[in-house]
Amino acid sequence: MSLSKLPGFGIIRYAISTGIMVGAAPEYFAIWMGWRLISVPLPAWLYQKVDDMLYSTYQRLVLLFFEHATGLEIFFYGDADDIFKKNENVLYISNHQSTVDWIACNMVAVRQGALGHLRFVMKDGLQWLPLYGHYFYQHGCIYVRRGRFSQQKMIRSLEYLQQERIQSWIVLFPEGTRYDPSKPEVIARSERLALASDLQPLQHHLTPKSKGTWLTLDKVRRHLDALYDVTVVYQGSYSHSQGKRARTVALIDFLRGFCPAMHIHVRRIPMSEVPETEEAFQRWIHQLFQEKDRIVAPFYSQAAGSAQEMAARFRGRRHRLPLSATVPSLLLYAALAVPLFGTAVGRWLYARVLVGGTLAGYAWLALRAVC
Repeated sequence: MSLSKLPGFGIIRYAISTGIMVGAAPEYFAIWMGWRLISVPLPAWLYQKVDDMLYSTYQRLVLLFFEHATGLEIFFYGDADDIFKKNENVLYISNHQSTVDWIACNMVAVRQGALGHLRFVMKDGLQWLPLYGHYFYQHGCIYVRRGRFSQQKMIRSLEYLQQERIQSWIVLFPEGTRYDPSKPEVIARSERLALASDLQPLQHHLTPKSKGTWLTLDKVRRHLDALYDVTVVYQGSYSHSQGKRARTVALIDFLRGFCPAMHIHVRRIPMSEVPETEEAFQRWIHQLFQEKDRIVAPFYSQAAGSAQEMAARFRGRRHRLPLSATVPSLLLYAALAVPLFGTAVGRWLYARVLVGGTLAGYAWLALRAVC
């Protein structure tokens, strides 16, 4: 019996992975805060360049656990091989079905060497995450408030990303919330939204909300090279015994090893092919999601086979991330942990960063009213 099949191993792996990732956060933020203070008189692009490098080291640690520790198989389709050879600024849009979707963005970006350039458009509640909430905004992420969406505040955030020397992958999930088959009321509301706009309801996705996506695109279009249309499928999201789609694996269960494989389809669309008027864009993005429906349909049917069978059927290619892309980050944060946890001064500093950094971040976000 392999170690991963031992009773309770998944829980142990989840506990260790989460402990290391969460435990390393104050280490990361201590380094970042030092750089933030030093960089105050420097150009914004220079601050962002170093910040992107720091962000990449931490996210590589995250990928160590989500890719390597879980034994996950990842199959790429479409234009993936082509984009891995590029270095460009993009608008990245994806379907939304799991708390792991942001990790899927990491998995695509790291293979282009763009992991540090990810800037997420995020729901406002995430700004209250300890330490992370304040940092994400400083990294160039954008918070938006559901129901009370402020165009001016989003435009103010987008102006920062318009600077020529700041590289960005701006990430949006146009559905706005996750598609969950256990919430039929959300799906029904999405269908009514489509019909009200004279659009065909989708089968496997929620109707994309085009307003925020269009606003983002309209403000940063001239700084972008392409739009990446990404469709993610988590193996095991269809129940053959019940004959219907099952709830997609969540972050906790993902780290426990309940998702053996992921299928990631990437379509690269040059900006010249993206509509330039809002009305045309609304229908165009809905067509993209109709195409996503077509892509995922075989995975949510009785004809769905193993990950390897589906990859062979649709000409997917397994892509392994080398250990050299993630292990150095583990060694870095392990080395930093020695003086932090091994000395009284280190433990004092660690506690102050965790508590003081969180409270100071909350205060700053509240005063700035970022969304």
